[in-house]
Amino acid sequence: MTAAPLETLLFTSPDVRVGTFSCPVDHPEFRVAGAIEGYSVAFPRTSVWIQHEGQKPFVADPLVATVYNKAQPYIRLPLAPDGDRVDWFSVSQPLAASIAAEIDPPSAERPSQPFRTMRASADAALYGRQRLLVHQVRSGMPVLAVEQQVVMLIGAVLRAGLLGARPVRPLRMGAQRELAEHAKAELARDLSTTPRLRELALRLGASPYHLCRVFRRWNGKTLHEYLIELRVRAALEGLAELPMDLSRLAHRLGFSSHSHFTAAFRLRMGIPPSRLRAALLGGREQFFDSPERRSA
Repeated sequence: MTAAPLETLLFTSPDVRVGTFSCPVDHPEFRVAGAIEGYSVAFPRTSVWIQHEGQKPFVADPLVATVYNKAQPYIRLPLAPDGDRVDWFSVSQPLAASIAAEIDPPSAERPSQPFRTMRASADAALYGRQRLLVHQVRSGMPVLAVEQQVVMLIGAVLRAGLLGARPVRPLRMGAQRELAEHAKAELARDLSTTPRLRELALRLGASPYHLCRVFRRWNGKTLHEYLIELRVRAALEGLAELPMDLSRLAHRLGFSSHSHFTAAFRLRMGIPPSRLRAALLGGREQFFDSPERRSA
């Protein structure tokens, strides 16, 4: 029997909502995602293809935050076997317009569609902030604190999206972008294994050199660096589960050892996994510094 999509509303106020969503890949409504009910950003916890109406599909994985205006039509296409799981944060139209106007002044000309970017790169600090915020909301975070954190989080996503926006490229650049996206999809299919470069390039119909060069150009990371980032983000899932032996978690995610996992995690998240587990389970506001706070 196919499991039904599950949406859980964790917090609601007149201006802000926070929730989680999970849809198995074999559900008959997996492709047709339905209309977005608010002005939202979503942080994928798994990897799927997302295609906004009239746009090219892109890989939505834990290194990306996706952005939606209200009633944004889109479809999802399967990638990894565990379906689509996201944490999402939604604000009202007046709040969305005010956030966007401060970060992206031209958005004021489109008050009903203030979010002009479809996605943003989610660095380790940004991804860590939203995961911690979800845990804090589940623990009964005060209303004003939730609203403040969601506003700042959405602002950070919009800022990252605008910084990463690319001008219109010639056709050749479009082909390079598609190659980079399909390479991301191949890496996300099975985090427990490390593909050989020659085999990966062969599956994608490119030379190893061309694949390496294009991937780094479009993603700012090598193939190996991107794969390790995906594994570290996936580790956040296991860290919130008790009991979970870190060595077993490391092996499940394709790390060669406990020490390799700890070193990779600490390098990217800034703290060892044991300390982050304590933060996720106990809850610490501002555990991850935001760019806005650092620049204050």
